[in-house]
Amino acid sequence: MRLFKRIDIFILKQFSLLFAGTFFICLFIFMMQFLWKWVDQLIGKGLALDVLGRFFFYAAMTLVPGSLPLAVLLASLITFGNLGERLELLAMKAAGIPLVRILQPVFIFVLCVMCGSFYFQNVIVPESSKRLAALSYSIRQKSPELEIPEGVFYNDIPGYNLFVEKKDVERGMLYGIMIYNQGSNFDDTQVVLADSGRLQSTADQKYLQLTLYDGQRFRNMQNTGSAMDHATVPYMRETFKTEVDLIPFDESLNEMDANLFNSNAQTKNLKQLTLGIDSLIHLLDSTGREQYAQYSYGFLSSIRLTGRSDSAQIIAQAAQDSIVLDSVYARLTANQEARTARMALDRVESGESQTAMMRDISAYNNRSLRLHYVERHRKFTLSLACIIFFFIGAPLGAIIRKGGLGVPVVISVIIFIFYYIINASGEKLAKNGTWDSTFGAWLSSMVLAPIAVWLTWKSNQDSAVFNIEAYQQFIKRLLKRLHI
Repeated sequence: MRLFKRIDIFILKQFSLLFAGTFFICLFIFMMQFLWKWVDQLIGKGLALDVLGRFFFYAAMTLVPGSLPLAVLLASLITFGNLGERLELLAMKAAGIPLVRILQPVFIFVLCVMCGSFYFQNVIVPESSKRLAALSYSIRQKSPELEIPEGVFYNDIPGYNLFVEKKDVERGMLYGIMIYNQGSNFDDTQVVLADSGRLQSTADQKYLQLTLYDGQRFRNMQNTGSAMDHATVPYMRETFKTEVDLIPFDESLNEMDANLFNSNAQTKNLKQLTLGIDSLIHLLDSTGREQYAQYSYGFLSSIRLTGRSDSAQIIAQAAQDSIVLDSVYARLTANQEARTARMALDRVESGESQTAMMRDISAYNNRSLRLHYVERHRKFTLSLACIIFFFIGAPLGAIIRKGGLGVPVVISVIIFIFYYIINASGEKLAKNGTWDSTFGAWLSSMVLAPIAVWLTWKSNQDSAVFNIEAYQQFIKRLLKRLHI
């Protein structure tokens, strides 16, 4: 007996062709969204085609797992909507084939898609995310004339400290310019003030062309002598209307080492995430024990420094929790009490600053731990979404019996937006620590899974889910029973 019968091959062929088309459409839409976010960083960089190709290839690889659930949903709606519209689904049911049996070949196909999604997230996406992060950082650093901030000194150009009061990005103009050019020693220092200017790359990308307008240059003219006697150092003051300087700067793309991003949760597979979680838990525990040990014996350490001859015995007894600190303090002399109080105050002030530092470190590590938890759950939830969306799309297509790209696309977009809002909200609250990581990461699955089960059951029973009259009659019967 063959595993797949002719009817299974027919349904599978209908679905697989639509799935391939909808998948590339969904991936293209996500790529356009990604490009919209990065267009400002890419324009005017003079990037080679191979760099752009690798950049978009890595981005596409990271977007594949997110495109698969939407493609499954849309393909399921269209496929079973077409079958229902052409009465082919009705003919299958009339022949005694239940809906669950009709869904079987597509379900097996979607199971393979789910496994492929998990493989992408566990193997390909971490490596692509790591390389994408390194390449994107390198691209941002490529053209410094686009990255100069306003109101602060910019020192990423070797040998120059550049201050810009205001910047006009559209015209490429800089206003209120102050430049410190530090040579090999103090005697080579130059200060340039200019009303406006323009900084751009040369055609060979080996120099930065700095064009200044309406400015003054102050240059130290003494090459010998003490640099500390500033009053006797002569300088030259030069006024100019327009001046062009060429600053040596190799603007070729210098890619960062992708391994520098190995600590990010998005760049780890399932095994590395588990190891990272264990390491972070151990680090947080050791930090807590260190703080406890630091403050548990702070007061007793102050007693040790007072010069008490029995301080070692007191500390040993306190370590065994067999002594009360108030009784220890009462046995000190007046001078020792004052000295102990001063030392305790110093320790409190020092401990306050150290506690603030440890608090920030603990907050960072705790957030990193939550990110690792959420990322580990996401590898399962995003794969499971393919199955959930199949059991939402296929029954809906059988119920509405509308094929094509009209109604199915609208319904798919609404369902996916609903899923995206719930999933993004749950993950955000989990990352912030408001919710438990497991609950936040699985919230979307817990909400949509019952809907998928209900739709599948209603479709298998040939129930009229979207029959408004049926709901009106149900409400009337309910109100009648309640005597309203």
